[in-house]
Amino acid sequence: MLDALVVGAGPTGLTMASELVRHGLRCRVVEQLEAPSVLSRALAVQARTLEVFDDFGIAEQALARGRKTEAFNVVGAGGVHTRVPMQAFSWLETRFPFIFMLPQDATEALLAEHLDTLGVKVERGLALEDFRQDADGVEATLKRAGGGVERVKARWLLGCDGARSRVRKGAGIPFEGETYDDACVLADVRVEWPLGQGELVLMPSMHGVVGAFPMPGEYRYRLFCVMPRDMLPEGDETTPLTLEEMQRILERMSNVPVRVSEPRWMTRYRLHRRGAPRYRQGRVFLAGDAAHIHSPAGGQGMNTGIQDAYNLAWKLALVNKGRAPESLLDTYELERHPVGQMLLRGTDRLFGLMAQGGTPSRLLRTYVVPRVAKRLLGGSYTQRLMARFVSQLAIHYRRSPLSTERIWGEEVGGVRLEEGPAPGERVPELPVKGEGVERLHEVLRGPQHTLLLFTGLKPEAKARSGLVALARRLEEAYGPLLRARVVVAGEGEPGPFVLADGEGALHRRFGAGAECFYLVRPDGYVGHRERPIEPKRLEAELARRMGPPGAGGEKRVAS
Repeated sequence: MLDALVVGAGPTGLTMASELVRHGLRCRVVEQLEAPSVLSRALAVQARTLEVFDDFGIAEQALARGRKTEAFNVVGAGGVHTRVPMQAFSWLETRFPFIFMLPQDATEALLAEHLDTLGVKVERGLALEDFRQDADGVEATLKRAGGGVERVKARWLLGCDGARSRVRKGAGIPFEGETYDDACVLADVRVEWPLGQGELVLMPSMHGVVGAFPMPGEYRYRLFCVMPRDMLPEGDETTPLTLEEMQRILERMSNVPVRVSEPRWMTRYRLHRRGAPRYRQGRVFLAGDAAHIHSPAGGQGMNTGIQDAYNLAWKLALVNKGRAPESLLDTYELERHPVGQMLLRGTDRLFGLMAQGGTPSRLLRTYVVPRVAKRLLGGSYTQRLMARFVSQLAIHYRRSPLSTERIWGEEVGGVRLEEGPAPGERVPELPVKGEGVERLHEVLRGPQHTLLLFTGLKPEAKARSGLVALARRLEEAYGPLLRARVVVAGEGEPGPFVLADGEGALHRRFGAGAECFYLVRPDGYVGHRERPIEPKRLEAELARRMGPPGAGGEKRVAS
């Protein structure tokens, strides 16, 4: 019996499979398409997704294949033009303080290559027909493109098969929501116009709104036009869109002269806002577009699916290995469903601001917004709000039952533990010196939990050596499930099990004036923090989350 069957080989399914394999599970990935899609589809790769790619060791490859976006432009009637630099992202505690554009076909190719290095290939031309589940697992019927049928047994079935998910339908999970009234056309084309390259563009008009996302390549853009349905050229959503039609639409809707050519993908479509009320049905889980779809405003969809997979895989692994109770899997929906709902609300508001409303709204967007855009969008407060939403770095699980803390004793050194990353929050990226590492996220890299033991800002030599011995003992006891490091303030050079925090910056950011510890989940979120460090309590916390000590014959997986 397989540990998991992943249905769908888009970014969500490929991420899910990669994580499951990295955690030591046996899985298969099936995809009904016989060849990888060459359509660009999702385009924006946000900062949090790039951090996941960094964990996989493929971030540099992604950066080499796409392009950064430096500014946002609003162009109104008569060509009135406001350019807002995206400098707000520079304050984010990440290696990737920018919006990055990488077509989905390139993202899928990169993830498929990564999965291949882990020894798993996507099985194409293989569609899910139906399935049944019982207390022990799922039996799925797969149909090959040539007509052959195969039955597969797996402990878990993971539906990463998009908006028309057969897994969701087979599990009887509704897909609640609505279809927007507006009509849309989309084109990946070469664009010639009097605007700069490599920047986002929004052009509201009385006929609707034109948006442009820069793509890799000279003068390449993803253009989308949103308009009332009665303004759509002849034909419905299934009628192919021609370059000539796209040119005529732009001549009517664009506020600057524009010429398009060299199309790679063009389509008409309708926008939907839908979400599943639950992400789990027994041994069946939903992730990505199978669980939530929305307007492309904010460039969130693909990124959210990747985060769904990143959240679920490590939990499945611990349960499958018998190191955690099955109730751990309930936290997937508890943590990710609110994120999906927030996504639906946020993108709906953004889409409404950009494209919906009657004549007064169009007048406002066309004639007023471009003239005040810099004042509205250029301020530090507004840009920080935008950056927090778009980057997905502010997503948290503070209300999760997995987010716990115990804080006793006095604050030391003018810093407060409560001001550090709270349980359920993402661990920020910061410089730190360790053996072979220069960044905190390099310390976290891999499928294990990470234990950070802080010495406090004024460590004593005896206490330091005791913490190093504790870190060594715990890591040896838990094997591949745990990485333990002692963060030593005032230390210039790292050593075995030691991270050097020479100026104490890491201690201050984590509020670690006195001895304390942070336990970081495999997905990079704080699971538990505590002060002071009491070895027996610490060991009890580790056992509660990962089972009793003893590697159980598991081998450490390369990070």
